[in-house]
Amino acid sequence: MEGSDVTFNIAGDKFQAHKLVLAARSPFFKSKFSNELEPNSTEVTINDLEPKVFKALLQFIYKDSLPEEVEPVTSQTSDLLNLPDIYETLIVKLLAAADKYYLNRLRLLCESHICKGVSVKSVAKILALAHIYKATELKSVCLKLTAENLAAVLETDGYQQQKDECLSLQSELLKAVAAFEESSHSIGGAMSLSVWAQLSDGGGGGDTSSRHVRQRTT
Repeated sequence: MEGSDVTFNIAGDKFQAHKLVLAARSPFFKSKFSNELEPNSTEVTINDLEPKVFKALLQFIYKDSLPEEVEPVTSQTSDLLNLPDIYETLIVKLLAAADKYYLNRLRLLCESHICKGVSVKSVAKILALAHIYKATELKSVCLKLTAENLAAVLETDGYQQQKDECLSLQSELLKAVAAFEESSHSIGGAMSLSVWAQLSDGGGGGDTSSRHVRQRTT
């Protein structure tokens, strides 16, 4: 790359770049290059990214777009994948990289792309990864869909596989259910809370915020 002043070593693959460009786009790289012990160092080794992920990361930094290699996402493809398989997709690995390198614009692009795959069958799996990578927009979409289709979501294989992760989001899910019932003026609120009891089953008394939401929805 013409004029490059830094080379990244990613599992033996070399990628050239410009420190000023990286620093301008990523607070992580800005801090790294500003605090270098050896300012004239021209090679950086990164051990926690695959070459294809770093290549995609550089494309975003230089072109502000996702690479063509990113897999198309539809509700059908997401429904068929288990969560471990979803974590292996390039788009989710990019989402993780966006979280680590403080690339908010990349995070939003990844969230928007993954949103295309959100369905009743896949929402529990995608909600779990949205929570892990602080993907707030994606999480909001998942919470809304879950609240609107609570009984159906609780019956999905995805929810059963991710039950512990979903229970860790209990308070947020309860608030989403409460907001949905309030906005729809549903007379079936008691039924929704009965369904929610399945989610809380075995969870003990629950936290005070969860009980507070239950009281507000009755």
